Amino acid sequence: MSSVNTALWDNLGRTDPKHTKGFTRGGGFKGTAIKPMWSYLRMTEEFGPCGTGWGVGEPTFQVVPGDNREVLVYCTASIWYRRDDAEARVYGVGGDKVVSYIKANEQYNRPERWESDDEAFKKAFTDAVTNALKLIGVGADVHMGLFDDNKYVNTMREEFADTPATAPANTQTKSSSQLKKDGAWEKIKAELDSDLVDCHSIVALNTLKEAYRAKVRENGWPSAWQFALSNEFGLAEEAIKKTEILLAGE
Repeated sequence: MSSVNTALWDNLGRTDPKHTKGFTRGGGFKGTAIKPMWSYLRMTEEFGPCGTGWGVGEPTFQVVPGDNREVLVYCTASIWYRRDDAEARVYGVGGDKVVSYIKANEQYNRPERWESDDEAFKKAFTDAVTNALKLIGVGADVHMGLFDDNKYVNTMREEFADTPATAPANTQTKSSSQLKKDGAWEKIKAELDSDLVDCHSIVALNTLKEAYRAKVRENGWPSAWQFALSNEFGLAEEAIKKTEILLAGE
């Protein structure tokens, strides 16, 4: 259920499948990773430009010797953001291998060797930042395993396909936090609440969804608002279905 305490999760927790990629780790483990730039975009949409509405604290690195002459690097980084004129900060830890051991491969006549990675520090830093962003809900649906459900992924594809990637050229883009300060979101939310009162069927709800999708395209509302609207429609749909079940049982 949406609440003040989960507002950030509601705004940041939905992920566009176009900005994810699958991965396979040793042992055959498979999963879904979020492209870092998508996470940064979501933060910018919610709080404003990096360095103004949100940002990254100075990272610290620790180099640790591993087994068989491998070398590991760990990074600790903080994320700060401003909300309601107050600053908050969360931390994340990430890591990578600076030097990796590669076993010999007789089939390809390759001897054992050690390979260094000149981007290991950057990878550890990115890992730390994205791990910090998890704590405030960025990409929560991926991290909660919802992307293992093809039905959910298809729903996200449809949701993001219905909304523009950028605002119209004649629309001055603002972050959702700036727009909330202007009181614009409160007006939209009040109008939506009023419209939902008259929706007593899924057909009526879908018609209302299309009307709000048109408003999104026309006004270039930020993704944070689109996610919040989607959440409100989802709650309304659940309520209508429960009512229909109760009426069917009478």
